[in-house]
This record gives sequence, structure tokens and C-alpha cells, in this order.
Amino acid sequence: MEPQSVLVVEDNPVLAEAITFALGTFGWTVVGPHATNAAAIAAIDAETFHAAVLDLDLGETLSAPTATRLRERGIPFVFMTGHDASVVLPAEFHGERCLVKPVEPEQLVEALEALISAS
Repeated sequence: MEPQSVLVVEDNPVLAEAITFALGTFGWTVVGPHATNAAAIAAIDAETFHAAVLDLDLGETLSAPTATRLRERGIPFVFMTGHDASVVLPAEFHGERCLVKPVEPEQLVEALEALISAS
């Protein structure tokens, strides 16, 4: 599959930069990264991209509002978390792909390609 564009939502600046760099090395175009739901939702409304990577825990809040907007737009997404997803993932998102940090770049690209192919 040809690399696509992807929205990155990650509140840790070091991880955001690492994810952006890793996706770039695979030829993906990154929208963002964005650290808040407000910034991510603004990007969803203003930008065009094929999929999204969402840090589940954005500090004091979850990325659920961003995921909800992505669902409304029909844009596939994958969550990433450093916690046990079965405990922290809101019920309305059970069944969504959730990768456990640290995530290898190849694993992330594979997940994104699978999401886009399935959509």
C-alpha cells in the first residue's frame, strides 16, 4: 500500500516527535502532531487525511472526543496507550484497535495500513 496521510494526537512532545519521525521514514505525511482534543478536532474539520493515531490518555482527559469526531467523519483510527487497554478504554470504543506503548514503527504502520484497507 502507498503511504498515506495520518493525523497524530499525542500530548507527550518527545513521543509526538518520535511518532512523526517514524511515520515520515515510511513515507507517511503527518497532520499535526496535536496535543489536545480541541486542536485535533479543529484539524479533523480543516484537514484531509486517511487515518489517525490517538494517544488514549491526553493528560487530564481521554481522546474520546477526538475519536468520536473521527467516527462521525468515517476516518479510521488506532489508539495507543501505556496502560492496560481493557481497563482504560471507554466502553463505546471496545473493539477499536489499541496498541500498547512502546509501539514499534513497523507495528504502527501495519496497523494504519490495515485500517485504511478495511475502510
